[in-house]
Amino acid sequence: MNPPLLIDLGNTRIKWRLGENAAAGSASTVEEWISQCADLPRPAAILICAVGAPERYQALVQCCLQHWALQPQRLQVSRSALGVHNHYQDLSQQGTDRWAAVLGARTRFPAQNLQIVSAGTALVVDTLTRDGQYLGGSIGPGLGLMKQALFHGTAQLPLAHGQLVAFARNTLDAIETGCLRAIKGMLTESILNMASSNIPIDQTIIFGGDAERIVSQLNLAAQTVDNLVLDGLYALYLAADGAFTQ
Repeated sequence: MNPPLLIDLGNTRIKWRLGENAAAGSASTVEEWISQCADLPRPAAILICAVGAPERYQALVQCCLQHWALQPQRLQVSRSALGVHNHYQDLSQQGTDRWAAVLGARTRFPAQNLQIVSAGTALVVDTLTRDGQYLGGSIGPGLGLMKQALFHGTAQLPLAHGQLVAFARNTLDAIETGCLRAIKGMLTESILNMASSNIPIDQTIIFGGDAERIVSQLNLAAQTVDNLVLDGLYALYLAADGAFTQ
């Protein structure tokens, strides 16, 4: 049997992988994605974690139906899965990518107190305990979104990369330093909250488009990982616990 096709439809990128061990692909449009997948064999299933625009999701579904005559299955957030209990108050308000990443982290780093950081369009910082309690976390603007807000909301501030420095003496460095320090504040506060709740952190894992830049600029003691969302989708597929809907 062919492996499943795993798809992470985000706000800006479409990431995908065939099964567990194949190389992952990335596309910016549905058209680019289908060109990358055109020669793939018909998968056993198509599993989608979708948080992007609804029209992009519908376009993706139509491509799957036309190309493989296969209806994709869409991830739904659940109260528990794979030994993880979800403490989010209203599951309908939680992004499926956030839930899939938590499950991917649990699969890759079992029985650890984890700070899970998604560094994409938004910056999401979540806590998962050794015994599988997903406690939630915080959401803020990502590095790029912070800079875009300054660029669009002011008359003269530029949109470009600077450097993190102790005392910025030019505007680019001042913006970079301010945005990165805001991110560091979120991460530090999360760790302090874990400590005050008697949850000693075992590891910080960070993923997403800005992960490498944030880790290198802030000199973080963190492990960068790839494709946690796809890992979560695959683990759910193996568990066959009814986490998907058509």
